[in-house]
Amino acid sequence: MGDVSESTTSQRRASNWWRQQVTETKDCNWRQKLVAKTNEKAPIPATRKTKALYFCFVSLTDVKTTTARTKHRVVLALAGVIVFLSLGASGQQASAASLSGAALAPAALATDVPSNASSFVLSPQSQRVLDTRNPGQSIVEAGGTRTIILTGPIGVLFNASVTAAVVNVTVVGPAAPGFWTLWPTGQARPNASQLNVDDYISTFGGALALPNLVTVPVVNGGISVYSSAGGNVVVDLVGYYTPNTLSASSSPPPSTSSGRLVTRPAPMRIYDSRNGSVMIAGETRPISVPDSIGTSAVVLSVTVIGLSEGYWQVFPSGEMQPDSSNLNSFALGAISANQVITSVNQNGEIDVFSSGGGHVIVDVVGSFTDSNATASTDGLFVPLDSPSRFLDTRATGRIAGTGSVEVDVQTQLNHSNIAAVALNATMVDAFLPGYVSVTPAGSSPTESTSRTTSTTNTIYSNQTVASHAIVPVSPRGFDVFTEGGGQLIADISGWYVGSPQAATHAVRNKVVQATTAGCVGVATWPVGPIRTGSGFDAVKRLQYRLLELGFWNAGIDGIYGLSTKQAVMAFQKWTGLTATSVTDATTAAFLNTTQCKPVAGRTTGDFFEVDKTKQIAFVVRDDKVVYAFNVSTGNGKDYDEEDQRSGGRATGVAITPVGDFRIYKERDEKVYEGTLGTLYRPKFVVGGIAVHGSRSIPAYPASHGCIRVANPVMDLIWLENLLPQGAKVWIHD
Repeated sequence: MGDVSESTTSQRRASNWWRQQVTETKDCNWRQKLVAKTNEKAPIPATRKTKALYFCFVSLTDVKTTTARTKHRVVLALAGVIVFLSLGASGQQASAASLSGAALAPAALATDVPSNASSFVLSPQSQRVLDTRNPGQSIVEAGGTRTIILTGPIGVLFNASVTAAVVNVTVVGPAAPGFWTLWPTGQARPNASQLNVDDYISTFGGALALPNLVTVPVVNGGISVYSSAGGNVVVDLVGYYTPNTLSASSSPPPSTSSGRLVTRPAPMRIYDSRNGSVMIAGETRPISVPDSIGTSAVVLSVTVIGLSEGYWQVFPSGEMQPDSSNLNSFALGAISANQVITSVNQNGEIDVFSSGGGHVIVDVVGSFTDSNATASTDGLFVPLDSPSRFLDTRATGRIAGTGSVEVDVQTQLNHSNIAAVALNATMVDAFLPGYVSVTPAGSSPTESTSRTTSTTNTIYSNQTVASHAIVPVSPRGFDVFTEGGGQLIADISGWYVGSPQAATHAVRNKVVQATTAGCVGVATWPVGPIRTGSGFDAVKRLQYRLLELGFWNAGIDGIYGLSTKQAVMAFQKWTGLTATSVTDATTAAFLNTTQCKPVAGRTTGDFFEVDKTKQIAFVVRDDKVVYAFNVSTGNGKDYDEEDQRSGGRATGVAITPVGDFRIYKERDEKVYEGTLGTLYRPKFVVGGIAVHGSRSIPAYPASHGCIRVANPVMDLIWLENLLPQGAKVWIHD
């Protein structure tokens, strides 16, 4: 495949998302997306209806910066003006007001238990309530809505008092980017979304199933499903919430034993296959749940690292395998997370099935009580009228790198007795690969190192991904933490009665761990010599390992193409092997046993390093090598050639200068006529010397003085804005 076509088809799969070890990243001139494009992925909110006679405006206060992270605390305050809203009207748009000084809190927050507080009922088996692939059904058209009746004679539930449903929603074969929204039937469609399909995901088309758990209030016995882009959708009823009295007007509701949420001070990791053996394709693995007897259901956070494309299911041990999937893997090494609510068998076990194999990490975040529990109202669920947007950083500014946003949920809901919330957390246009974690606000130790469980994971730049979370809150509310940066959105569907808990968390345990900074350990999936007939899987293992070590290539596609050969050559140069671009037995052995990424030659922050001796270049962020590229610099020979610009003669010596420089000029042209020939999308360092793309990047110095990289690499540099004007470039022998 040619240079240009390879880069253009693979950019959205570009393996910048494999920078698993980059935990702290400075602002590297990320490009702000147009509002119109972000609206396609997750609609910008209109202010939701409120039952209060005043509206609390969002204000950014107490903005702190440390060396580890930037913290944005979102504080709600009264604007000093009372905005009266009609309780029967739909939500109205309100302007944001910025306040200085301390935020004003309402005089008193409510402590009552609302009459619609409900207990959870787990379905004995997941019940399919919609499958547009079935005969007589049709896809949801773009901009179309599908209604699902859950209660009454034609529904799956005869209990007409259902207040909310917990469903597993799977979008099947999403071919076009867009978002999916679920809300109560008969209500105005909210500005919340529960599933998102971005440009990268859409490339999988019919080969992909994209699931997410959703908690949605129920009104008039049903829920509605909207799709901005259209497609097939499958909805499975996991459970539902129902009041504990026949009289919906009873206030407070009576105490109950079963169906109440019990949160944990911090997630408890009960299984991590990385400490044992990887799951193989088609394997079902039993997992013990400690102290599970006496609970009707457990709330789990499940994270998987796929060995190949495939789906994952979690269900009680010994029971029939369900039809729906809880998670999906897109490719080798792809990380995804989702929340799962399931019962356990009498032995306290659950089963995890993987169609494609890989690693699985399971954390218990809470449980629901059974009839043996002490009666109480703590843990009852109070649904909102409709899923409501409580956080959207697109209104306040994208987080570049590690940071968090704090949400004072008690003030927004006007209740102080909130133990937890059910929400959908969405990352829009991820800045870097990483994870998102939703936790009680405030923690000890330092908040930037206290997230133990990922709510969702981003595996490539510009990704949009959403995941359900039932998360405890502290007296300050909850934090949405991002390791990689991007736009953060939180849509809340309801809250749980009880006392806010202290925010104490253990030290962060990343999905992909490193023993030291920049180190990844030995290969999880060993690489073998690549010969004719080795097959796609063998090449995928190679590509994944190269990316894990920081040697960029254009994706895990199983094709031993230009960018993969360039990455192999860069690795060989760095390790001192003969640079042939061939993965022989020696190269494979080094790939399997090498544990750390290349180390920058100096520790001065962010820069582009060119090592003329090794003929390799590094993108360095926060003193860590993010990318490593094969390069070819000046060959040191005299030249006397035609000047392509003037038509005269150009003479000189082909030397790449050493020293510290900055990018002073750039030309986003695929055919830029330089003095000595054509340059691909050049970034000029000094004089006519530029970093530019080329079809020929041999193992040795071969240029007239420029720094040659492969065309796909140059596309990445432009796409990620790795070398903006003014960027530091250090060239040394």
